[in-house]
Amino acid sequence: MLKALLALLLISSLYLPVLAQVTPANNITLKVGVPAFAPFAYINEDGEMSGVMVRYLNLLTEDTGFEFELVLQPYARVLAGVKSGELDIALIFKNVQLEGYADFIGPVSSSNVIVLPQASVDLQTYEQLILLGRIAVVRSASFSKTFDEDTKLQKFSVKDYKQGINLLSMGRVDAVVGSEAGIEYNLQELGLDIANFGHPYVLAQKENWLHFSNKSKHRTLIKQLKATVAKHYQDGLMYQLYKEEFPIGEAISSFP
Repeated sequence: MLKALLALLLISSLYLPVLAQVTPANNITLKVGVPAFAPFAYINEDGEMSGVMVRYLNLLTEDTGFEFELVLQPYARVLAGVKSGELDIALIFKNVQLEGYADFIGPVSSSNVIVLPQASVDLQTYEQLILLGRIAVVRSASFSKTFDEDTKLQKFSVKDYKQGINLLSMGRVDAVVGSEAGIEYNLQELGLDIANFGHPYVLAQKENWLHFSNKSKHRTLIKQLKATVAKHYQDGLMYQLYKEEFPIGEAISSFP
């Protein structure tokens, strides 16, 4: 009987370390909603999640041990997911539509938002935007308070930057608005050169933030995430991560 008990204890002691290895101390996974378009988050040719947001969240994982599950969705669905609690976090430009539904953690980085017009147009001032015809805007995206609320502008909703730039190249819209990295990448993807269009107007420097859902089950992690996000903050970080992801091509950013 004693031998059997000792044998059982020995077997148990052998299994305990194995169980500890497959169950990490943190064992926390946060669902992060991001708009489903390159260069920010997309499925690459190998079927793997890739992009600027993946690189950034990897930095946070290194510091916190938290895992981040990226959920690729249209912009409007990302907002809805944070509101409902289906998503723990949205990693997007700071969006006032989520005030009261989420805590804003950040800023993560500031990025240039530009308005790229037709070749015949040289944009120098905001007032010139009113003289344009249709401006392609990603549906539900926020670019600047003044621009977002300006009812005098003729805004035309599009699914993503690629659709907006396609419409611009075909003369179906007069301009497209978006982050510098997003517009630059999609121009290259479509085989287009920014030099073939008009002089872009820098609309704003917009900041990416983590939008942490009020309905998330992991809200105790907010303090730690705030500290980690602050540690990694720098102007133009998203653009720098973009150039690491896609080193080919001339940079048009004013950031180094």
